[in-house]
Amino acid sequence: MKILIINTYYYPNMIGGTENSIKILAENLAKLDNNIVAVYSADNNNKKLKKEKINNVEMYRGHAGRYQIERLKNFNTKKIKKIRNKILELNNITAKKEIRTVIEDFQPDVIHTNNLFGISTIIWKIAKEKYNIPIIHTLRDYWMLYPIVSNEKLSKILLQPFMRKRTKYVDVVTAPSNCTLEKFIDNGYFKSSKKECVVNAIDIDIEETRRIIDDKTKRKNKDIKFMFVGMLTENKGIRNLLEAFTSIKNDKISLHIYGQGILESLVKDKEKQDNRIKYHGQLKNEDLKEEWIKNDVLIVPSIWEEPFGRVVIEGNQYGLPVIGANRGGIKEIIDLTHAGKTYQFDNIKELKNKIEYFCDRDKIKKYFQNILSNIEIYSIKTQLNTFMNIYTEEWKSYKE
Repeated sequence: MKILIINTYYYPNMIGGTENSIKILAENLAKLDNNIVAVYSADNNNKKLKKEKINNVEMYRGHAGRYQIERLKNFNTKKIKKIRNKILELNNITAKKEIRTVIEDFQPDVIHTNNLFGISTIIWKIAKEKYNIPIIHTLRDYWMLYPIVSNEKLSKILLQPFMRKRTKYVDVVTAPSNCTLEKFIDNGYFKSSKKECVVNAIDIDIEETRRIIDDKTKRKNKDIKFMFVGMLTENKGIRNLLEAFTSIKNDKISLHIYGQGILESLVKDKEKQDNRIKYHGQLKNEDLKEEWIKNDVLIVPSIWEEPFGRVVIEGNQYGLPVIGANRGGIKEIIDLTHAGKTYQFDNIKELKNKIEYFCDRDKIKKYFQNILSNIEIYSIKTQLNTFMNIYTEEWKSYKE
């Protein structure tokens, strides 16, 4: 089967969890017999459609035309510029031309879209009406509910009706958590689409996880290392985490922060005020792996409804129980794996209590068996089987 995956960014341009999820999916789909996988992205700064091959995946790296994709990563972009960008995105002429070129060159059996910032949902219409190709879309965030204009009222009045209408072209919509899927359904999106929750996956080496946990079981020192991994923004809850942590009087604990974002200066200020806080900046995955192993407990304090919460599974993979806010997919994961504790997302005192609970190494070790017993729920094999079943069913229905 020829599968075309579409996302705004693709490896090595890794922005967040979405890009990790798509890379893992694309590369593992390509390993299956009789599959040919391609990815189309819009992150080529050279203003040309570039074709290459990365880890057995055909790569069409396009660009967003007049849409300024770099503003997605600029936390200080003014609202008026965001609105202009959104207008350019809604019917992106460059993306329309490129997707026609990609489809005619690759000739996919199915198209699987993900984040479409800058690319535009117009490609759904093109794929269905011009080429009659089944479309599967995975909800990775709430972009279609609250487009990038930082104005909820304007989104609801002008943009949501437009986005809602476009979803009629999607055959199957999936999301990595039930809460994300239900949010769109409740708002009238994807009325004619089949719907399924397909959790994100990671490449799990259960024997490696077992070895890491064996080593962590042998730790006897009372110094407990907590860690935060993610964007330093309000919606990720870093401000609440810093407030809760600094209120704890315990010189045997430390908080290690990995990431970048608009609140970086706040983190650096807190680091100067409290020598237990260590800011490490944004690390590459290979360097971050060493930090996962060094630390003891992961904290995921998001105050927005995470579509999934991939970082929770990544923490478990390296033997870290998780303190997670009860928001979106975070709660769904922890409820399923029993590999951590949740708290009311806006209750700083409760977060503080959860951190204090895990200041005892013996309590940390109680979660190791739950990790080993349940982490394979998020194995890539499970996700591959589910998506291949969806692809095959839709492809067959179009051929009949």
